[in-house]
Amino acid sequence: MNQQPFEEFENELTDIEEGKLLYQIWLQPKETLKYILKNCPEKYMIVLFMLGGIVDAISRASDKGLGDSRSTLSVLLIAFLFGGIFGLITNFIYAWALSVTGQWLKGKANASKFRTVIAWSLVPSIASLFLIIPELIILGDDLFKSEPIVDTAVKSIAWFIFGIMEITLGVWTIIILVKGIAMVQNFTIGKAILNMILPILIILAPFMLLLLIVSI
Repeated sequence: MNQQPFEEFENELTDIEEGKLLYQIWLQPKETLKYILKNCPEKYMIVLFMLGGIVDAISRASDKGLGDSRSTLSVLLIAFLFGGIFGLITNFIYAWALSVTGQWLKGKANASKFRTVIAWSLVPSIASLFLIIPELIILGDDLFKSEPIVDTAVKSIAWFIFGIMEITLGVWTIIILVKGIAMVQNFTIGKAILNMILPILIILAPFMLLLLIVSI
């Protein structure tokens, strides 16, 4: 009776290869995460956290128009230097917060499992770093401007295509994260989504309360 689940679990891992994890996480996220958690839970973790932080820093720099007051090179240097450190710290904190809020939902996964899931869910988002060079070639300094000059059809099409690609990669990151949370917590997808957003809601709640008080 106890042997069957273990055998099924082993069979699910037969197609996963350690040398192809960065590829297989895209197409077989659940099976790949199971393999990683069982065989190499800390593989690439720090690097993935830091690269994920760099992606987030570049995105924020573009959204906030940091290119209005800084050169493109300085914006990228700041993103790479501080984004990596910030990503490392925030993802460790987020993993801990997921384990705490997950316990409220009767989940049992610890922070170390969440760190693995978060790190590997970032792979699609990190892939957006490969878009930086073509973005800089086509869009130039406008990439980080609050009011970019879109004076050609090529730039207009480029903004649209790059935007769609980045959104798609971001959505795939969320999908892998939700699947990973559901797996390690033995949750439904809906409960996994709740576990994912609870830490964010708790962090935002004091600011929303303060904003409400000030506005009264």
